[in-house]
Amino acid sequence: MDITLNRAGKTPAYRQIADSVREQVALGRLKPGERLPAIRELAQRLGLDPGTVARAYQELERDGAITARGRSGSFIAETRPGRSERDHLTAAIDRAILDGLGLGFSPEEIASAFATRLAGWRERRQPPKRQPVPVRTDLLRFSGSHDLAVELLVTHMKSLYPGVRLDTSFVGSLGGLVALECGEADIAGAHLLDEESGQFNIPFIRRLMPSETVAVVNLVQRIQGLMVAPDNPKQIISLADLKRPDVSFVNRQKGSGTRIYLDSQLLRLGISPDQIRGFECEETTHVGVAAAVAEGKADCGMGTQSAAAGAGLDFIPLMKERYDLICLKDHFDRSPLAWLTVTVRSRDFKVMLNSMPGYDTSDTGEVRFVGPIPSLPPEGKRASYYGGQGR
Repeated sequence: MDITLNRAGKTPAYRQIADSVREQVALGRLKPGERLPAIRELAQRLGLDPGTVARAYQELERDGAITARGRSGSFIAETRPGRSERDHLTAAIDRAILDGLGLGFSPEEIASAFATRLAGWRERRQPPKRQPVPVRTDLLRFSGSHDLAVELLVTHMKSLYPGVRLDTSFVGSLGGLVALECGEADIAGAHLLDEESGQFNIPFIRRLMPSETVAVVNLVQRIQGLMVAPDNPKQIISLADLKRPDVSFVNRQKGSGTRIYLDSQLLRLGISPDQIRGFECEETTHVGVAAAVAEGKADCGMGTQSAAAGAGLDFIPLMKERYDLICLKDHFDRSPLAWLTVTVRSRDFKVMLNSMPGYDTSDTGEVRFVGPIPSLPPEGKRASYYGGQGR
């Protein structure tokens, strides 16, 4: 068990020990049934009075986080939360909500803050093993690029349609479109910029699904940029700074819209990946990049303004982009996909998005239909047809 104390801080040492144990349990680093160090052993290791460690263990035992077994020592609790523990959790959440309301925040802002923090914790946890999911008519399979707006959509749709489950797989924009084409997803999420046309997503849909008619629903427009430590100690102001030897970088995975945009910009600037320290280090979500920068593993990374704000980072904006949801037109008007569009267009969902920095909902819920590519015109003339119409 690794515990580091902030001796210059105002938080008492016993509270820091208890919080550290809770955090390591939450992250899966301490397992149910695992034995904690003896009080005197931990006190000696940390240079503290044994009474301080004992007080921390007593608090953890009172909260049900650990169990004492006499001379055998103290162990991480193995039992699943019962009614009393769930009541305790509900009371803690109620206190947090009341505190937020007391500070003048709206319920939508509090919901957004909860979703952002929960996404950060989920990212830091060791990923659970995924179990095969049987095919169900009330299941929507999402595959595509990560965004906090998608996580908010999952939560909000569940509140409106409790019988529908939205299962998410964050595999990047290209991976999402491929999954949709292969029938492995019902809906894809993408924000791919085509440099030649200046359009988002539609040129890529054309290339991957030339014979399909799809519905493209705008989820949100968002700001992408560089996430840096608070007060920007390395004074990073642009992508050109990534080649500085004193700057370390954390990247997104290949196939993500963020990575495709970054690669194209580096090519335009004449910067080789070999010149960027940490270019090979990859995260699969914006929250993962933000966590790496916040924890000091890198000086900067590419991501959304909302993820940077959620991690308490400074942000250098670089571009505004469209994040779209894409599905086959044949399924668009059928439930539960139809309910997804209703959720995206709902006032409460837009209010939640607008309460977070870096989001623009002016086009949220706008629908375009993109039809099959027509045959080439005579004499090799370039077709300008993009198909369909807004709705």
